[in-house]
Amino acid sequence: MKLSIYHISEIYLYEYYLNNFDYEINDQDLVKTYVDEALEEEKQGNIDKALQLYLKAHMENPVKYELHNNIIRCCRQLNDLEGMYNYTLDSHKFCCTRSELASFYRNLGYYYLENYKPQLALDLYRYSILFYENENADHEIEFLKTAMGEKIKDNTVEEIQNNLKGEQIPITADNVTMALLVKAGQEAEEKEAFDQALDCYNMVYDLTSDEEILKKIQLLSK
Repeated sequence: MKLSIYHISEIYLYEYYLNNFDYEINDQDLVKTYVDEALEEEKQGNIDKALQLYLKAHMENPVKYELHNNIIRCCRQLNDLEGMYNYTLDSHKFCCTRSELASFYRNLGYYYLENYKPQLALDLYRYSILFYENENADHEIEFLKTAMGEKIKDNTVEEIQNNLKGEQIPITADNVTMALLVKAGQEAEEKEAFDQALDCYNMVYDLTSDEEILKKIQLLSK
């Protein structure tokens, strides 16, 4: 099996989550080829064709969050809510930055809004902007408040987290993913691939603010 995976962090995620060590790395980055073609199809309004191309890219690199999000966007435009929901759930373990985690919560917010759970949708949109500000989330929040009035509540962060837990929705990045990124960073350091090591540590720090990880970043940045 050939893959278009070139960063050590994604190799660690692939081997762990896909439980597959029997693969080769493509000389050519087919992900970029498929994504470029898919974006053109999207511009032309050919969402079905774009989705098929994104799925091909996803087969080349099943652990890249961006590809999950592209597929989710197409499912949303095609009104395939269950497809959107399934890819959103799967995407959580591949969220490696605050912006990706915020995107995960926005995608869930849209799903629950369409499934007539406005309070949960509002909680998810508000929780998303704690990680990363986004105009779309702000617009959805204002829409919900205007449409629902007193029927909807601005919950505290603690109340939001309790509500998400009640729906089996994670309230942080995946701990296993964070541990894998640290291991990937350590291996990159050993191989003197310091840029990739920094990438791994920066992703972890972005989501955890871990002081030990910050020390690693500062040491490698000298």
